[in-house]
Amino acid sequence: MTMAGSAAQASTTVSVQDARVFSLGQQASEVEGHAVVPGLGNVTATSVTLQQGSSGQELLVVIQGLNLTTATPTVVLVQTRQSVNQNQGFSDEFVTQVITTSKNEIQVLVRRVDANTGWGQHLRLDLLIVD
Repeated sequence: MTMAGSAAQASTTVSVQDARVFSLGQQASEVEGHAVVPGLGNVTATSVTLQQGSSGQELLVVIQGLNLTTATPTVVLVQTRQSVNQNQGFSDEFVTQVITTSKNEIQVLVRRVDANTGWGQHLRLDLLIVD
């Protein structure tokens, strides 16, 4: 974890995992039957896992390893979830805010909203990006 910015905000840098890119602008083949939405571009589905918690209520996450077609994607959806697919009993609640985007990285602010404190659990961020 590093400190960045004038307010010494905690931050971490992570790389995308298993990025999948779907092209909705052209049909791959008639057999596959994918929907065609002219002018829409690509849809990227990926995730990152934060291997550390945060000592403060907020954590700036720099997500690297993207290969988008534009620096300003039309849609960036970010969803927090537990890092493993089972109920571990955490009652923590989080919100996310996209801060900046580029072709290669997205900066997301993760904030705990159920308590004015940090967290120790590993979080997974699922991303759906339309560029």
